[in-house]
Amino acid sequence: MKTKTFMLLCLFLGMGLTQLSAQTVAKGAVVAVGVYEMTLNPDVSLNQFLDFYNDKYLPEWEKSWPGVKQYLMIGDRGDNKNKFGVILIFESVAVRDKYYPVADANTTSDAYNTAVEKMKVMNAERAKYVVSGTRTTYTDWIIK
Repeated sequence: MKTKTFMLLCLFLGMGLTQLSAQTVAKGAVVAVGVYEMTLNPDVSLNQFLDFYNDKYLPEWEKSWPGVKQYLMIGDRGDNKNKFGVILIFESVAVRDKYYPVADANTTSDAYNTAVEKMKVMNAERAKYVVSGTRTTYTDWIIK
């Protein structure tokens, strides 16, 4: 099962990185891949959510989280079919640690809290589209 999950994450990562149109991921960058189970509001279509997320949410998110890029994915096949995935690309381990200083902990940093504060309006608007969302897995990968 671990091998299957690893291969699936590698596939998602590979597919996502090939879509970065003329961008490269530098050695030392951290690529964080998370899988989410999200339930959209009943009156919201998938396309409406995707349009909002890609056109409004992501640009504001990237302004609020300097040094980090985000990409949204949707599982097409396999264990995560119909689940959402997110790829975060941190410029370095230091940038990742600036926001998330401790792995698997509820510890936050000043940089994290500042970014979250900047996103309050967008997160309130996102709540119009999403009823609930839970991250089921994540892995941080360091580019070598």
